[in-house]
Amino acid sequence: MDTPRPVAVETRRVDPDPSIASAVGRHHSLATAVADLVDNSVDAGAHNILIRVLQREERAVGLLVVDDGRGMDTAAIDQAMGYAHRREYAAGDLGHFGIGLKAASLSQADTLWVWSRRHGVPAVGRGLERSTVDSGPLVQTFATSDAEARLADIQPGFPMSTGTVVEWRDVRGFLQSPDKDMQRGWLESALEDMRTHLGIVLHRILKRGDVTVRIDVFDEDYPEFGPGAQRTAVSVDPFAWDRPGHTDTLTLMLPNGSAQVRVHCWPAASTSPNWSLGGRPPLESQGLYIHRNDRLLQAGGWNELVRPHRDLNLVRVEMDLDDVLAPHVTINPEKTGVVLRPAVVDAWNAARTADGRGIAAVLEAARTGAQEARRRNPSPVTLAEPGRGFANAVFEAMEENAHFPDGDPVDVRWRLLLDDEVFRVDIEERTLWLNSRYRPVLGGDSGLRSDDAQVVKTLLLWLVGDHVTGMLSGAKEKRVERALQAVLLAAVRHEDPRTVRAGRHARPAEEDDL
Repeated sequence: MDTPRPVAVETRRVDPDPSIASAVGRHHSLATAVADLVDNSVDAGAHNILIRVLQREERAVGLLVVDDGRGMDTAAIDQAMGYAHRREYAAGDLGHFGIGLKAASLSQADTLWVWSRRHGVPAVGRGLERSTVDSGPLVQTFATSDAEARLADIQPGFPMSTGTVVEWRDVRGFLQSPDKDMQRGWLESALEDMRTHLGIVLHRILKRGDVTVRIDVFDEDYPEFGPGAQRTAVSVDPFAWDRPGHTDTLTLMLPNGSAQVRVHCWPAASTSPNWSLGGRPPLESQGLYIHRNDRLLQAGGWNELVRPHRDLNLVRVEMDLDDVLAPHVTINPEKTGVVLRPAVVDAWNAARTADGRGIAAVLEAARTGAQEARRRNPSPVTLAEPGRGFANAVFEAMEENAHFPDGDPVDVRWRLLLDDEVFRVDIEERTLWLNSRYRPVLGGDSGLRSDDAQVVKTLLLWLVGDHVTGMLSGAKEKRVERALQAVLLAAVRHEDPRTVRAGRHARPAEEDDL
């Protein structure tokens, strides 16, 4: 018997708390936040987009996203800066929620300025301080003369009779260290992260040549020198293999119609940038690649449809959110992942190829192929499977030349440890920690890349990886760890005696420093 529906005796409007606005976008990284702004430029019809990092005293202090799109007038920029309503999107736009400009910008910076010029109307400028958002966003209006001056001052390297400049100041997402070497390393890594991320998420759009995206650095202390050399974002297509692979097309039957997905199995041992995706671990890059309007929303991961496994490292599933699929998928605000609703899960489990094979059979064929390849090339070495901290090429070399026992991978990561530790075995976290105070001596990167020091990480995994897995964790192994610790510590201190003085009174951090 159905429960009777109660009858309301009163209905009233309850406005959302303004502090909710500041919660949106908290999961943005610098690269994903910039990509959200680039989406807006693409939607505005831009053909040229420039991302410019501003420096003072060799420190990154600001960021610009400049485009030659249609620009905004007073009404359009007020709508873009508002939180009160969602703007209307065209069918092919990359925008989705209507808050990307504010959420992405204020996730990284405390101050947002927007300057814009539309054909036939005066230039406009607006500002927003993050400190005002929780109590109700206060949008600043700047004089037309200030907007005209700022737009004229940019000099992006392409004509800009119309267009928009999004400017971040007081950027929290930048490295704050006063160390200039660390700043240079961080900036190089950040620029490459942005370039790679844009190349991946916009791979279809960049491949078509619809838009050109460039990145440069401008030193505000020496404006007479102009910007540095530009680097261009190029398409990094997760499905453009360098040697023939295999593709199966399956049909998903949903309540409102049918949709197709393509299951791609990459050729083994590929060296293509389209395979490595900037050095992402294979366990993270297998799985679903979900597009909306040719913009990639999710790059890898199975969303609990399939358990990640090294036998599926070569499998990537291409899925487009068309009119049939879109109603059954929820996109996260940062556009870095989706949630599949039960209808998609059911359709996935029942999906069939044209010749009647189900998804289980397609994936089993991929698993069998990977296993047969390993049997044809048996390895004399058993090695704990590498996880985070390793470049794709290194992982693939290990996979090709070593046997991985069953069990979760072992990460090798950086963390501040005691000054008499070069490494620490953490069985619970299944991690080999390297002491970040010795990072430069061990070949680490000052830019805080996760795939640095590959020689040291590989050798350490080879020597004590089994200790982390618990396969070998007795008294003998503890003696091996102590001996290795002592020898490595002596080597580190010989290479750079300053590490002894620098670390003597330091205490270990509670959190991973990455």
